[in-house]
Parts: sequence; structure tokens; C-alpha cells
Amino acid sequence: MLRITFLDVGQGDAILIQAPGGQVALIDAGPDDVVATLRRFGVNEIDLAVATHPHADHIGGMTGVIETFPVRFYMDNGQPHTTRTYRRLLAALDVRPEITYLEATPRTLALGEVQIEVLPLLPPGTTGLNDRSIALVVRYGDFTAFLSGDSEVRQLTHLVGRDFVPRTVLLKAPHHGSDNGFTWEFLDAARPRVVVISAGRDNPYGHPKPAALRAFRASGATVFRTDLHGHVSVAGREDGNYEVVFGGQVALEGNGADAADPVSPGASGGTGLRLRVQADAPGDDHRNPNGEYAIVESLASEDRAIGGWRLCDRANHCFTFPRGVVLAAGGRLFVHTGAGRADGTRYYMGRRQAVWNNGGDTATLYDGTGAVVLVFDY
Repeated sequence: MLRITFLDVGQGDAILIQAPGGQVALIDAGPDDVVATLRRFGVNEIDLAVATHPHADHIGGMTGVIETFPVRFYMDNGQPHTTRTYRRLLAALDVRPEITYLEATPRTLALGEVQIEVLPLLPPGTTGLNDRSIALVVRYGDFTAFLSGDSEVRQLTHLVGRDFVPRTVLLKAPHHGSDNGFTWEFLDAARPRVVVISAGRDNPYGHPKPAALRAFRASGATVFRTDLHGHVSVAGREDGNYEVVFGGQVALEGNGADAADPVSPGASGGTGLRLRVQADAPGDDHRNPNGEYAIVESLASEDRAIGGWRLCDRANHCFTFPRGVVLAAGGRLFVHTGAGRADGTRYYMGRRQAVWNNGGDTATLYDGTGAVVLVFDY
């Protein structure tokens, strides 16, 4: 049995992976010392330690791990940081030459019977530290987990666009359940059965955000949180069966074989359409209005003419689809808030500021007669 434990380290990440054969990986180490906690979980040595990115809430406890346990391999994203926490970690690694450094290049690592796939990073200098988090896919037979540090919209969009996001039994909520730590396309691709959020009690960031909680639940997942449940362990078997344990009790049992079944993280209402909104743009929403968009998706087997249809937010900011627009069977149309040239798939409202409220809004789709076709509240 594979066991993945999300350690309750406060506002940070520390994920312990224990393979059936006894091999151990540690993905991040929280903001403070985690040595005693690891020992309570039976850890005596570590085969692979990964620092997804060099923020203190992910590497603060890694120095103690390096100084205390035998570690075979260490991986980070290769991007330096200026903090004392980062310099302390480098110093600890310098006096442990027996630890083999691994670059975070696309590769698959073996942790006994478990495979850990390292996904491609965005190029250095093209984005912030969060969006260069090391993203990992953990596979054990039919059980799959997706762990991606503090990935935000840009990195998640990049991974989805390159088809690197598999159907997933277990998802570690990106960026502690922030509202910039998901997109509907990402959740469509992953379709997790279980989401675990690592966040501190009463943290100053307000993690997890209500929009993220709504999105995870709308995707069909059951959500667990370290701030509410303490250490959360997910045990996965080769046949896809899994159980979630916290407080010494089994809280959930399931089978990951249904992870490929379609879900509807948006409104459909039996119309043969689905309507969703990506409300949170990377960076400042008002400076990046095309980073937010609505999606109209066909669930039908026939094309549908939607020229003259309107899409409006709660404040009655509307976009009208041009005459002759057809939504192909099984296809999608995107409506970005800012300006641009329509290409038959992507359309633009032409507004200079954001429209969709990150904290909740209503998208309404009207047909050419003004009748309501579909409403999506988030």
C-alpha cells in the first residue's frame, strides 16, 4: 500500500510519501522543524527529498531534515533565493556531499514500486517562484496523485495546455487552496476524487479561499484540510482503491477507477451546454483582463448556432456573440474580458477592466430572444 501523508505543519507544505517497499520521499518540509513529526511516522532515512520552490513555508524545515536523516537524493527547481532560510539550506547541503543532487528536468523516478514523474518547469526568469514549483505525478498502479507546490494559474494552464495533467485520484491543492491555485480547465483534466489542502489555522492569507473550495467540490472531489483535520493520510492501492485517514479514523473510502468519469464543474441544467467562469486572472485582474474568461461548452452531438446570444455578469456587463457564430458539437468557446481579435474559438468583450468578481458572481447566458438559457453561480 502507498501512503501519502499531508503533515500538519501550519501555513506551509510537507508531504510524506511511503512506498509499499518502505522507500520514503519527502516533498517540502514546512516552515519549521519537522524532524520529530517524521520520526513519529517511522521515518529513519529518506530516499528522495524535494523542495518544490524556495519559499520559507516549504523549505523552512528542510535544513533540519538534511542535518538529521540519511538522504540519498535531493531535488529543487534550481532557482536561487536571497533569504537566510535558503542560505541555511544550501549550507546544510554543502556539508553533505554524499547526497546526490537531481535537476528538476522531465524524468520518471522509481521509489520502489511507485513511480514519480517530474513535469517540465516553465523557463527561468519567465515567471515568479510559485509558478516554477516542481510538479509531480505519483503513480502506483491505478492510483494517481498530483502534487504541485504553489503552482498558480500560469503554470497550471501551461501543464494543461501541454497535456501533462492526468486523471487523478488525489490532488494536493495548489498554493494552499488560494483562488489563484486552480482553473476549471485544470480541474477538468485532473478530475480528482480527493483534494487535500495544506494550510495553517487562522492564517493571514485567508487560505483556503471560498472560490477554491467551491471549485474543488464542484469538480466532484471530497475536500480535507490540515487546518481542520490535522495530519491527513491517503492510502492508495494498485487497484485504485483508497482510504483517507485523520485522527486515527478512516474518514473516506473509495475507488479511483471512477476518476475518469466525467464531472460537470459548472452549470449545464440539461441544456446540452455547460457554462463556467475563470474569474481570477494572473497578477492584477484589472491590468490583465484577458486573464479572466468565461467558457461555453457543448455537451451535445450536434452543432448549435449561437449568433446573437448574450453572456452577462451580475452587474449586467454583457457580450453578444456575433452573427453566424456556431458552437461545434463537443466544442468550446472562450469569452475573454479584454480586447483582442476573435478567431472562431476565442472572443473578446473589449473591456479595459476586470468584469468577473473573484469572490463570487453570476454568469447568465441568454439566447437571441432574450430567454435565459443557462445560469452559473460561483
